[in-house]
Amino acid sequence: MTTPHFDLIMTGELAPSHSRDTALAQLSALFKRPVDQIEKLLNGRPNRIRKNLSEAELQRYQALFAKIGVITLAQPSSAAIAEETPTPPATQPAPQSAAPTPASLSMSPAGTPVLREDERHFIATAAPDTDHLSLAASGTNLVDAEDRPPVAEPNTDELSLAPVGDDMLPLSTAQIEVDLEALTADLSLCEIGTPVLAEKPAANHPVPDTSHLSLK
Repeated sequence: MTTPHFDLIMTGELAPSHSRDTALAQLSALFKRPVDQIEKLLNGRPNRIRKNLSEAELQRYQALFAKIGVITLAQPSSAAIAEETPTPPATQPAPQSAAPTPASLSMSPAGTPVLREDERHFIATAAPDTDHLSLAASGTNLVDAEDRPPVAEPNTDELSLAPVGDDMLPLSTAQIEVDLEALTADLSLCEIGTPVLAEKPAANHPVPDTSHLSLK
């Protein structure tokens, strides 16, 4: 079984957050070509820039272009496929092409658009028609005076003002008489200096034995 080889395809797209001018300058230095010749590599069309690369060479190139911000793809080398595919007999149907190996696949840089610009479908957002609207000057009433509904004046015939100094709230007609002497007949005052709380008996704590202690 022969070692797989790959072709490196430059998609013509830049990864997001990468400057086109900076990428063109870096590609110009890499390929040793003027910038006006390098610009066609970033026109949105795929170009095969390397062919028949080993897997190690492919990974090295893809890492270099990813650092620049150029989106690349890898596909099995057309030369390797032509060498490995035998000519089928005339009486036998041509064998189906084998599925690409995982090594022929690559990951685009983070943030790479899934679709190209010409593959995207943009839906135009309908803007509301505001030609008939206008802004009034600052301080203008929202409704004209003639368009305002009439406001009925409140009827104050049943209202009156109390004399100056009169109580705001009338006294209750049902006055409750409280007999303080009857309520305090069973109460008495202690003499001056009487403790408010009863004294508690002193606690009988044992005296500690200090006969084994001495001062030095």
